Amino acid sequence: MQPKPLILLDFDGVIADSLTAYFEVFRAVCLEEGVHKAIVLEDFLRIFEQNAIQGLIDAGVPLLKLRRLGKALGPRVAQVNRQVRPFAGMPQLVAELAPRYPVYVVTSNLAEPVTAFLARHEFAGILGVLGSETDASKVKKIRRLSKRHPHNRPWYIGDTKGDMLEARKAGAVSVAAAWGWHSEALLLSAEPDHLVHSPDKSRAPADGVITLTHTCCCPNLGSGNNRQPVI
Repeated sequence: MQPKPLILLDFDGVIADSLTAYFEVFRAVCLEEGVHKAIVLEDFLRIFEQNAIQGLIDAGVPLLKLRRLGKALGPRVAQVNRQVRPFAGMPQLVAELAPRYPVYVVTSNLAEPVTAFLARHEFAGILGVLGSETDASKVKKIRRLSKRHPHNRPWYIGDTKGDMLEARKAGAVSVAAAWGWHSEALLLSAEPDHLVHSPDKSRAPADGVITLTHTCCCPNLGSGNNRQPVI
C-alpha cells in the first residue's frame, strides 16, 4: 500500500491570486530602497525560477540591500494580502483534502499575514503555515514536515519552476499549478511529476479518492487528456 500524501501548498499563485498586487508592492519598495533590479514583471518572475532569495542575489541585488528589502516588504505584504482574493475553487479543494490528509502551507511569504488570509477566507483544516520566518529554503521546510509525518509522502503543489526544483530536491512529489505565476511551458521545463490547470480540475472525486486531471504532457505521465487517481 502506498503511503498517504502529506499535502503541502504554496500560497502566492496557488491559493492566492496575488501576482499583480505583490509585484506592484515589490517594485515600489525596490525603487524606494534604490534597487533597480527585477522591477519589470518579466525580470521579477525570473527570480522564481529557483529559490527566491538566490534568484534575487543572481539578479544582482546586494546582500545588504536584500536585508533592507525584506524588512521593508514585511508590513507592505501584510497590507496587500488584505486586498488579495483566493483563486476560485481553492477553499473547496482544501475542504476536500483536509479531512483525508495532513495539509500545510509552505511559502516564501510571511506566515502571519498568510494565516490571517486563510482565516479571513474561511480555509478550514490547514494544520500550519511555514513561511519565510521558518527558513528561506522550501527544501528545508518540506523536509521538516516530512519528519513530522514520517508515514506520509510529501506532495508539493507550487506554481513556479523554482517550486518544482525545490520539491524534487526535498524528495516530494511535484505538482505544477498552471493557474499561477509561471507559464505552463516554464513549469514543464522543470519536469514536474504532475500538472493541473485549475483547482476545479484537482478535485474531482472518484471512488473515494481525489484525482488530478492531466490535460497536457508531463514527463512522468505520458500525454493526452486523461484522468488518473494520484492522491
